[in-house]
Amino acid sequence: MASESELKEDWKRVDRALIPEKLLGEMSQPECKGLTLLTDVMINATVCRLGPAQGQVTAPYADDIELVLDVAETIELGLKNSIKPGRAPRQLVLWAQNTLTREKRYVCVVAKGIPVPSIDDCVSFVMWAEAGFPNPPYTVVDGILYLRDPELYARKAGERSLAIHENMRIEKERRELVISQRRARCQAQQELELQRKRVRDLGWRELIAEHESVSPSDDDISTALYHLRISLLTLPVPGHPIGQH
Repeated sequence: MASESELKEDWKRVDRALIPEKLLGEMSQPECKGLTLLTDVMINATVCRLGPAQGQVTAPYADDIELVLDVAETIELGLKNSIKPGRAPRQLVLWAQNTLTREKRYVCVVAKGIPVPSIDDCVSFVMWAEAGFPNPPYTVVDGILYLRDPELYARKAGERSLAIHENMRIEKERRELVISQRRARCQAQQELELQRKRVRDLGWRELIAEHESVSPSDDDISTALYHLRISLLTLPVPGHPIGQH
């Protein structure tokens, strides 16, 4: 069992490995509190390891893939964004790396939830890695696919792009159809009002002649005018005006 002095030295070693001295002097109090937690989880980590460079943490994703989190750059990015208007989303500076080819690819992972110091997101990454990376975001999955099989990645990216454009086309047609139907209803209503006024302005002989010459039709305007003519030609109930029953 390690002595207290050994534990302190180990703690200092991990602290220095995680945060460069210059950055430590720029960190806010909440960030410094987060460093205490990050150091603790790294000391007890069984999957994550420090490095390859200062301020970085590496975790094996699979036999051929590692995820490398740049803790220092993540914190620096968070500090820069915190003073900008409109506060940008918190983002991990993270890349996937093929352990066989050493090729790497940056992956976009945006933090969600309530605003917290960026170092807290680094703690979440370590705990996520220790849990075996459950439910990885598609950006990570895509990055790993690219490192393993660039041709398959390109094919799937092309298929996804085509699917997105097809969905956009379908949505555009749907919106255009809704607008067209709404416009058609407005035009039909306007036409109906004009025709109703025309029929009401007809004299009795003209009204009778039109009614006898026009057969009932299935379209809405013809049907409405047919019933209007019947209403106008029918004797009203005593006390009611002509055309209303």
